[in-house]
Amino acid sequence: MKFNNRQNRCIAVGGEQLWISRSVTVLPALFLVQGEQTYVPLGLRGYGLPDECGKWALPGGYLDYDETAGEAVIREIWEEMGLNIPDLQSKYRFEGSLDQPYYVLTLPRNRQNVTLRFPLMFFLPETQDLPALNPQVGVDEVIEAKWFQLSEALAMPLAFYHHEVIRHCLAHYYKDIWPGSLADIG
Repeated sequence: MKFNNRQNRCIAVGGEQLWISRSVTVLPALFLVQGEQTYVPLGLRGYGLPDECGKWALPGGYLDYDETAGEAVIREIWEEMGLNIPDLQSKYRFEGSLDQPYYVLTLPRNRQNVTLRFPLMFFLPETQDLPALNPQVGVDEVIEAKWFQLSEALAMPLAFYHHEVIRHCLAHYYKDIWPGSLADIG
């Protein structure tokens, strides 16, 4: 049999063997629902990043050593949006998972990342203000973060085809509980 793979490499650093292999990223699809309105937090990608600078994107990033994928989701949302997910979970109805991704993308594109998509949907009372967004990283990573109505976010040219990630999550993971219409999201 013939395969197209390239072998992982092992290097020695400080007496330890480290394997150089494909990286894992976490990509939370985060939604806040208030009555008939659905909102998505997006970050404007800074110019210190290697790709898609100056475009709006969902929060997300690399899985670090000694953390679970769910912990990475919480950390990335905190760093890029300034949102405290455990706090939101304690205050509002939450539908989703921080334990297992709903979708794993392994296509060897671009940086060869394996992407774990996590669904996160919070239901807020209509009288509740949306939580403030306050990125904890420098402007070289996230210039600003902002809430967008779902329809507005889907009409934008988001980085890394994130509009397709949003549509996919709503159509496949939230199809039975999301109060919006799948016809409205294309």
